[in-house]
Amino acid sequence: MVRITKIPCDESIPLTEEEMFPPSAGGETTCMSERGGDVIPNYLKTHMKEVAEESTDIIIDTTPLIRMTHPTANHAKPSESFAGLYAYSISTTSISTTSQSVSCSPNIRATRLAMACGRHSHRFVGDVWIGRLGYLPNQTNDGNALMNLDLPLTDIRVGCELSPDLRSKNVVDMMQQNTKVSFDIHVPDWMGNASQKKYHDGASLAALAGAMTRADVCSDEDDSDQEDSSSSSSGSSDSSPLDKRDKAESETANLKSSKPSLTEITLCLHCRGPATVLCEGCGGAYFCEEPRKCKLNGWSHQCLCSTWKIYVQHRSLLSSFPFLSGWQLPLLQEDCFSSETTYQHFLANVLGVMKPLQSLSTTEENKDTQQNWWATELHGWSGGASRSSKDVNPFHRVSYEDGFALKDKAWIPAERHVTKNDIEQANATYREDGSAISNDVQLIHTDEHGFPILTSWEHYYRLRSLPPSSPAGLLATFPLTVYYAIQHHGAVPLTVAQMLERPLRIHVVGIEKELNFVDLFKELGFLVPKNVAIDMTWVVREDMFPENRDGRHLTLQLTSNLRLSIIGGTYGESLNPDFDMGGPPDMVIGMNAGLFAYESWRHVISYLHHNQNVVGVFTDYNEHSGMNCASLGGWKSANSLEMNPFRQMRAMPVYCMNLPQFSNGFVYIFNEQELNE
Repeated sequence: MVRITKIPCDESIPLTEEEMFPPSAGGETTCMSERGGDVIPNYLKTHMKEVAEESTDIIIDTTPLIRMTHPTANHAKPSESFAGLYAYSISTTSISTTSQSVSCSPNIRATRLAMACGRHSHRFVGDVWIGRLGYLPNQTNDGNALMNLDLPLTDIRVGCELSPDLRSKNVVDMMQQNTKVSFDIHVPDWMGNASQKKYHDGASLAALAGAMTRADVCSDEDDSDQEDSSSSSSGSSDSSPLDKRDKAESETANLKSSKPSLTEITLCLHCRGPATVLCEGCGGAYFCEEPRKCKLNGWSHQCLCSTWKIYVQHRSLLSSFPFLSGWQLPLLQEDCFSSETTYQHFLANVLGVMKPLQSLSTTEENKDTQQNWWATELHGWSGGASRSSKDVNPFHRVSYEDGFALKDKAWIPAERHVTKNDIEQANATYREDGSAISNDVQLIHTDEHGFPILTSWEHYYRLRSLPPSSPAGLLATFPLTVYYAIQHHGAVPLTVAQMLERPLRIHVVGIEKELNFVDLFKELGFLVPKNVAIDMTWVVREDMFPENRDGRHLTLQLTSNLRLSIIGGTYGESLNPDFDMGGPPDMVIGMNAGLFAYESWRHVISYLHHNQNVVGVFTDYNEHSGMNCASLGGWKSANSLEMNPFRQMRAMPVYCMNLPQFSNGFVYIFNEQELNE
């Protein structure tokens, strides 16, 4: 007996298990182990003909949600991890020739399950059946036979009825809000790892496509993270992952490089036209008003709506920086969700670190960029098209005083190493004002390597003797995020490096605007104990080096214990991580990475996948993107996603969504390792 699950397109009809006994050659029912191959399509054809009482030939489309893996010589014994998950549905061709008893309505639950498996752009219509297919030891010979395997409804119920975000915390939060849903939470490991497997299957197909120079080899895969406007045939193939990714990257680059007047408006999630009406269900997406049918045609948002409602509710916690004096509050208001004008005004008129744009000549603008770190932090890199990127010069050294350029020097951290005395003084301030007692705030302790354990901006500000009125954290988010990655997730790599009597090797990939505040990363060296040596390598695009510089390699000794190398190239492609960058990394870090959105990250993800001893730490702007990216590292990585305590204290615009967005907002880990006692 094998169970499959039926997902009706009518959400008022519950999911059901169907027991299937495939017929033998003589027409008798038999157990699955006696026959090979996928018999579900024939079972459904027979079943549908009986139900519809029609003789019309019905075509069943089979869509892989998780591709099965054939056991190799190294894994002679098949296991559950080798099985695939497949969706079966009536082809739209069949629907057009059969009676109206066969529905072609959108199937929200089946589409949601596809998203949970990493197929974010596939859309199912009509009723859908889900089954498993894999290899089992053949009892009649020494080989392995392809068989349909048993699929309990409980294995896929969370992904169908709740959310594509299968993280334990998210599922619990959603069940608490949805009192109509009542079932045991169960997500098997193979389901939790589905997005990771899907991604690497796509990478293998892409590599094969490249080797064979055939664009259609992987045409049934799709890794796009965008909402797909089409209500595609339930069995139709999606676009090639490379085509989709290139298109997504191109659209993103075009959006970033557009003039502010074109982008500082909210956009419809479906058609990308100007829109101001938020989804009533979640408040996280914009849609066009009637009579336009964007909400109806963009029905796939219903798969995410309840999940995004949870994400939107996290805005208050993400916006909470209780230790600060309140200077950050204007940067967290609603007008910041769709425009950077408020932040620009804050930098120009409150901090005085930039001139208003309308008053800048080209010469003055360039001078602004070279003198301090704020212009590039605001405008970013934008593919080299931003106002500030053209004059970025990593060889131009800047002191803290000139880089922060703050009018009150007390707002700037001292350019020196943190000492034990600093920790004692910081803890003394906690005791003096009663914070450690009244607010249940933990004092600053040190770990086994002597690192100060910093878990909040308050810890950092007190340790560096900064007043709550200091806006230094707006820039310090970058070195503090790297520090947090090392201190919080680098215990094992650091221990190994010290045993080998060499520096800790860190590769930071995806560096762009950070090139303009190289000296800001002295803060990392100042926080790390003096006896801990770090070799940090930044990987940047070759065209980001100044044109008048020979070569694509620069080495700087930022502090006595921190050496920075800047190398131009593509990680894992033109640059071999093991041989071209001073030795294999202990950790790979990417800030505001967007692993899911850009094809260039594929080599980084592949490297970490094949080098499980290397810890990867990444941040992302919002929870939706963070969840999709973290899932590429597997089930454990997805569950590691958390708010970054050192996220930037300002809300950032995201034009077609209203999700909380912060620079370095969320952090997640690939290949997490624990230090054994």
